[in-house]
Formats: sequence, C-alpha cells, structure tokens
Amino acid sequence: MSNGSPKREVSDLVLYRRLLGYVIPHAGVFSISIIGFLFYSLGNVLLADLTQFLLDSLGEASTVSLGLVAGAAHWIWPPGDKSTLDYARIAVPAAALVLSFGRAMGYFVGNYFMNIVARSVIHTLRVELFGVMMRAPKNYYDQQSPGTLISKLTFNVEQVSGAASDALKVILREGLTVIALVSYMLYLNWKLSLVFFAVAPAIGLVVVVVGRHFRRYSRRIQDSMGAVTQVSGESLRAFDVLRIFGGQAQQRNQFEQASLFNRNQSLKLALVEAVSTPVIQTLLALALGALFWFALDPTILAGFSAGSLVAFITAAAQLGKPVKTLSGIQSIVQRGLAAAEDVFAQLDTPAEIDRGTTPIDRAKGFLELDSLSFSYPGADTYALRNVSFTVRPGETVALVGRSGSGKSTIAQLLLRFYQPDTGEIRLDDLIVDEYRLADYRRQFSVVSQEVELFSDTVRNNIAFGGLGESSYDQILEAARRAHAIEFIERLPDGLDTRLGDNGAGLSGGQRQRLAIARALLKQAPVLILDEATSALDGESERAVQEALESGKNQQATLVIAHRLSTIERADRIILLDKGEILAQGTHEQLLGSSALYATMYRQGSIEGD
Repeated sequence: MSNGSPKREVSDLVLYRRLLGYVIPHAGVFSISIIGFLFYSLGNVLLADLTQFLLDSLGEASTVSLGLVAGAAHWIWPPGDKSTLDYARIAVPAAALVLSFGRAMGYFVGNYFMNIVARSVIHTLRVELFGVMMRAPKNYYDQQSPGTLISKLTFNVEQVSGAASDALKVILREGLTVIALVSYMLYLNWKLSLVFFAVAPAIGLVVVVVGRHFRRYSRRIQDSMGAVTQVSGESLRAFDVLRIFGGQAQQRNQFEQASLFNRNQSLKLALVEAVSTPVIQTLLALALGALFWFALDPTILAGFSAGSLVAFITAAAQLGKPVKTLSGIQSIVQRGLAAAEDVFAQLDTPAEIDRGTTPIDRAKGFLELDSLSFSYPGADTYALRNVSFTVRPGETVALVGRSGSGKSTIAQLLLRFYQPDTGEIRLDDLIVDEYRLADYRRQFSVVSQEVELFSDTVRNNIAFGGLGESSYDQILEAARRAHAIEFIERLPDGLDTRLGDNGAGLSGGQRQRLAIARALLKQAPVLILDEATSALDGESERAVQEALESGKNQQATLVIAHRLSTIERADRIILLDKGEILAQGTHEQLLGSSALYATMYRQGSIEGD
C-alpha cells in the first residue's frame, strides 16, 4: 500500500543524527541519564572486581594493588592491625551493599531520565507531524487515505519511540557496560582479552545482515498497519451502510487480508530476530571457551592471583548478557528507524503554497473567473475547460449540471485548494494568488452537504476557529437564523452540550443547521453553498433560505444544488456539462433556451456531482 510519499533509502547514521537532533533541547536531562548509566556500568565492573577482593582475602598475602575495590576500601578505611580475613569480613559485605545500591540508583536514574527525553521527543515529533498535516496542500490528502495518516500519527510515531527510548536506553546502558567490562579485562590482562576481539567482526557481520532484513520487514509492517487502520476506520464509520447492503463479509475479508499481511511480515521479522540471537550467543560461547583454554595455560596462570583470575573470568562471563541484549535490540532499532524514515519524509512535505503578499481585511465580494481550465493531477482529461463568469456582491449564482460537470471543482479552485492550469480568478479585481492565503480564505463561508463537526460543545462548533471571539448573543442569533435553536434548547446543556465524534447523536438535518449557523456567524463576503440544505425538510429549507437571503446584503453567494427549489430564485444559473459552460441565465430564460436544462426540470431535479 502506498503511503503517498516516495520511499527513500536513508542511512541509519543520517536518520539517528536527525532523530538525536530532537534530543538537544533536553541535553541536561539526557546528560543526567548518561551519568546514571555510567554508574550502572561501573557497578557491574566493580561487582566483578569484588570477587578478587573476596578470594584474595582468603590467602595470607594481600594483593590490594591488583584490586580496584580492595584498593578503594583500604584507602577509605585502612585495615590497621586487623588480619586480612577479619578485614574482608567487614569490608566485602559493606562494599557489596554500596556497589549494589549505586548500581541500582544508576539504573533508575538512567532509565527514568531517558524516558523523559524520549517521550518529550515523541511528543515533539507527533505535534510537528500534525502541524505539517494541517499545513499540507490538498493533493497531500488526495494521495493518502485518512486511515494511513492516522496510522502515521499513532503507530509510526510510537515505533520511533522504540529507537528513541527503549533502544537508546539499551544501547547506552549495555554499551557502556560492555565498554567498562572490556576495559577492565584489558586492565587485568590485555593479551587474554584479545580472544574476545577475534569474534567481534563475525558478530558485527551478523548485526549488519540482520539489520537489512529488519528494515525491509519493518517498512512492510508500517504499510500494512495503515491498511488495517483504513479498512477498520471506513467500516466503523459506515456501519449502517454495511448492514443495509450486507457488506459485513466483504469488509471482514478486506480487514482479514490486511491483518494477515501484517501478521506474516511480523512473523518474518520475529524469525530473523530469533535466528540472530542464538548465532551471536554461539559466537560468544566459542570466545568464552577459547578464553578458558588460554586462561588455564600455566604461563598465563603465572601472572594471575586466584582472585584476579576469577575476576577476569567473571567479567568475561558478564559480557554475554549485554552483547546478547545489544544484538536483540537491532529489531527495535530498525523498526524505529524505518518509522523515523517515514515520519521525517512526512515532516519534509512542503506546506501549502502561499506566494501572496497583499493583506485584505474584508473584500467587497466581486468574483471573476476568466478562461479557467483545470485538470486534476494524474488525470488525462480536463475537469474544467475555458470557464468564465462573474459573481457580484449581493448576487446569487447557481451552478447546475450533470454529475462530473465540474461544479465542485470550481468551488475547490475558488478556495485555492488547487491552482488552475490556465486562466485567472480575481477577487475585487486582484488575482487571488496575490492575497495572503489566510486572509483570502477569511473572505469565504462554506456550507457543504458533508458536514464536519468536532468533539466539542455546540457553542464551539458554531463559533469555530477564527470565530472563537464571538459573543454569546451573536452565536445565539446565528443558531436562531439557521433554525437550529429549537433542537439546541432540547439538548441537556444547550449550547454547552458536548457533541460526539462528528456530531454523533444528531440527525443529518440538525448537523447541517449547525454548519449553516457557523456560516451565518462568519458573515463572510462570499458564501458557497454546496448542497447546503439537502438534509432539511421543505419547511426548514424555506426558512433557512429566507435567513440566508435576508442576511446576505452585499454578500456574493455561489450555490451548488440539484433541488430546483434551491436554485429557481437565483439571480443567474450557470449550466455546466463536461467541464464547460453550456448556457447561463435566469430559470425562465434557461427553460426556453436550453434543452438539457428543460429536461432536467421536467425530471424534477438538477443532478449534482
């Protein structure tokens, strides 16, 4: 499944460098985390060194010079006249308690503060990605389904937290532990330590090969999650249609296929991970076996006390766990980096083009479309061809025509969601691209058949966005004019009643009245009505039409509708067919001059898009 953005091969280093760039604002907390992990890794080494202190204390002679813990203990608390064994009976348990507590505190500090950094990074990424989606051009949404976009905000960003949180914690914690243990082994006997370095290239090769598979399967898992989200979202939104048309089995099959693909890719990822871990463990076991063989050589033993030999072997044995953990984290890293690759590709999406520099407070509302032609991206035919007409302030112009004639396309171009291929659109004699985009769109109110409401109060749905400063009386008046006040007063908390998802619980007519109230409250110079009253009964439609007409004054109104009652009173009707204007005039003029319009009229409706 395509996610609408080109797949780019980006190196792990480049991705991690960009990801870590989000850590810089949290450098202080990040540093505390690193210090905590340093204490943890040093605790592991010193606990291994503690075995040397214990074993060497069993003999008559002290070998304090070889032991780090023993040397520190003698410096902090000199033994005086105590025997080696008596001194060790007190010092070793005390040292064990101090080291264990320090190691535990280091683990806590490292993990907790790294989580603070990681979750802050994820929060920043998620907010930035949402911001990009809010600024992205219309074709960004044409190329990607809502389910895919939601998956990017939820699943993909959460996968990044694997690379930014769990993986980074493990890499720092276990990586510092490996460095500390290897350094300690080199300190005790550098020649014997070279045995472990002999298997390092083989382990590195396994990690690189496995990583490539992880990245490939991780991308497929992300794409499949987008498909799962899309199918489930569509099915849950259209549950009534599914039941009426018996589509449950069809949608269940689609969901099952998407979920099955996700399952198979996840199993392939698990297989690679399951194979890599025992391979690396086997290599480590070979290295440890070779270490024992060399360590028991009489010439090597001559340079070790019993305690230092056991300490060396203990440190070597401890290497297995962090190396195993580091190799296992490869899957999380690659899943996170694959998700980061996609998230960063989305973040690099250019914002909606706005080359306008001219500010505008309130336009007069004079619209002019001049020789407008347009084709949708990827289409081989024109949606509009050489369309020209004007809409004057106070005038109502209706667009009618068969499905696919280009009516809604005109509305999309007027709102600057797309750029025309040729021709110009002017508002108050100025080409619309010269206006600042946000200022320009403030000149329009739109009511469409597909009403969008938000999980908020009725009041905030009417006074939405830039209308948030409207007074209570203004909101109430807009609701009254839209004939919405009757059902609003019956709601539990009136205007303060909180609506469900997209106005769940309201009828289609109630939802449409709220949208009309929103448009009336805005009082923009240009009003676009796209099947705005299709869900209203005849009486309510007439009342709302009167409200719209009484309030328009110098407002330019563009109506897209198929109900004849909606367009009969328009000042001018423009008949479109296959993207071209066939005729225009009043209702009576078109009845006499256009056979197509007359046919539509006899059929009782003007077919819409």
